[in-house]
Amino acid sequence: MKSFWIGSIAAVLIAVVAGVVLTASETTSAQKFSTSSTRL
Repeated sequence: MKSFWIGSIAAVLIAVVAGVVLTASETTSAQKFSTSSTRL
């Protein structure tokens, strides 16, 4: 049960950090990950 809680907390922390990084960046995720051959 302890490993479940550690994994859940790690997943939440990763999601929060990713959200902050994407919010702080000037480009949207569509602009950041798009290529010339991919339309989003």
